Amino acid sequence: MRRILGYIAALMAPLLLAGCLLTPGKFTSGLDIDADGSFTFTYEGEVFMLGMSGLMNMAAATDEEFAAEDCFDDSYEVRECTAEEIQEQKDQWEADAERRAQDKAGEAEMMKAMLGGLDPTDPEAVDEFVARLAKQKGWKSVVHRGDGVFDVAYEISGKMDRNFQFPVLERTQGLQPFVVVVVRNDNTVRVDAPGFASQEQSGMTGLMGMAAMGEAPKPDAANMPNVPMPDGIFTVTTDAEILTNNTEEGPTMSGGKRVLSWKITPRTDKAPETLLQLD
Repeated sequence: MRRILGYIAALMAPLLLAGCLLTPGKFTSGLDIDADGSFTFTYEGEVFMLGMSGLMNMAAATDEEFAAEDCFDDSYEVRECTAEEIQEQKDQWEADAERRAQDKAGEAEMMKAMLGGLDPTDPEAVDEFVARLAKQKGWKSVVHRGDGVFDVAYEISGKMDRNFQFPVLERTQGLQPFVVVVVRNDNTVRVDAPGFASQEQSGMTGLMGMAAMGEAPKPDAANMPNVPMPDGIFTVTTDAEILTNNTEEGPTMSGGKRVLSWKITPRTDKAPETLLQLD
C-alpha cells in the first residue's frame, strides 16, 4: 500500500503545485441561450476540490515511517534485501528527512496561496470556503459532504454581451473552468466545456480511469479520498442558429428550441463545443 500511495502522490504533486484542482462528479448542467443573447446557466450536483480532500495528507503520510523498498537481482526480479541494503536505505531515508519536511512545507504554502489564504489542513477552512461562495451571485446552495466533495446548486441569468465561465471562485487561483462562453464581434457565441472532458481534466481523473480499466494499482477504497468521477448531462438549449457542434446525434427539438446534449463520463475524451449565431 505504501508503494501505491507513493505512486499516486508522485503523479499528483505537479497538480498540487499547479493550483487548486476542481472536477465535476455526478451533475446536471444546462445553458439556455436565446437568439437575442439572453441566457441562463445552471449546474446542480457534485464538485470535487482536491485541495480540500484528504489526498495531501495521504501523500504526506507515505514517508512518515521508514519502510524498505524492493531489491532486485541481475534479471530485475524482486529478491530479499540484505541487512546491509536495508540499513543503507534507512540511512538515506533519515538523511533526506529535512528535505522532505521542507518540500511538504513548501507545497502546503503553495496550496494555501492557491486557495486565497485558506489552509486546507485547517478544519475551519471548509466553512470559510463555503461562506465565500455564498457571497457570490449564482451559488444557491453549497454543502460540504466531506473529503473535498461539495453538493452545489448554481444558477445565473444575464445577457451574452460579454464572456462567461463557470466556476469562478473568489481569490482562488489555478482553476480550470467547466464551461466557457466566448462572445465574438460577429455576434456569434462559442461554447466550450473543457472541464467535462477527461483528457483535458486532471491527472486524478486519468489515474482513476486507469485504475478502473486495470492499468494502474487499485488502492483499497478506505485509504483513498472520496473522489467522484464525472457522470452527468450537459445541454445547450437555443432558438439561435447552430453553426457547429460536436454532439453524437446533432440537435433535437423541444418546446420550440433546438437542444444539444452531451453525456459526460470518465471516458469522455472530447470537450463539448458548439458555435451559435445570435440575432
